[in-house]
Amino acid sequence: MNCKNVDIIFTVIPPPLEWDISKIERKAFEIANITKILDIDLISIPEVIEERSRGQRVVPFKMKFDNAEFGEMIKNFDSSVEIIINKISVIMEKEEFEEWLKEYSKKFNYILIVGGESSKIKYPGYHPIPATLIAKNYFKNIYGITIFHRKNEPQKLLEKTKAGMRGFISQIVFELEHVKNVILQYYKLCQEENIEPAKIFISFAPVSQRKDLEFLKWLGVYIPKEIENYLLEDEKKLEKRSIEIIETLFQELCFLDIKNIGVNVEHVMYNNLQVAAYTVHRIKEVFKWRD
Repeated sequence: MNCKNVDIIFTVIPPPLEWDISKIERKAFEIANITKILDIDLISIPEVIEERSRGQRVVPFKMKFDNAEFGEMIKNFDSSVEIIINKISVIMEKEEFEEWLKEYSKKFNYILIVGGESSKIKYPGYHPIPATLIAKNYFKNIYGITIFHRKNEPQKLLEKTKAGMRGFISQIVFELEHVKNVILQYYKLCQEENIEPAKIFISFAPVSQRKDLEFLKWLGVYIPKEIENYLLEDEKKLEKRSIEIIETLFQELCFLDIKNIGVNVEHVMYNNLQVAAYTVHRIKEVFKWRD
């Protein structure tokens, strides 16, 4: 991996719908300032819905402000930043999804297509691959999600790549074994079919309190027990240690012979936005160290 020119995505959660519009605009302004100061070119904004298949939530759900509208707000403050607008295609009626593509492809250059939370649920809309085939008529840059510890993930990445996805943002990681295994197998499958592999962004997220870790686990993030124990050994040092782990993992990525990968940093909880921004800064410091 060439760490001197690695691309960074900053993933931000849209604010609660209950916030006053001026407070939402201030949050957009804060994020735009972060992108300018840290020279971030890509922001990913998830579409957050209430998930019911994971059991009792660790953090109460609050309806979120529309992620596309929030993306437009951010661009009003920083017109140079590109927004990767996330869309859960399966929950929309098929005609509605196509109308959405027509409208928002005029406003954004990137879309990240998200599937359902469970294969056991019957959805009304398009699953990611057919959604991608339709989205190609409107968007040049179509991204998807990858979960490295998921069964048959290399093959799934191959099929999505063949459908037209040009990049993948991973679920948050705290270790690299699954990362290396999946990416190398995926590259091999692409080579066998003479297909150019899509770019994969490895996701990191700093944590500040025990609840952050519990929420990540609820979301399905794989956290090795030894890492969890280390983080919780001294909760006063939890934030500092989580950033140290991210720096270490990033440095390990730099030494691996893996091409065409980038980094995604997420804040997950609202109170961790500035911590996530600082994490981007620390990663950029590793660039300098590599120079």
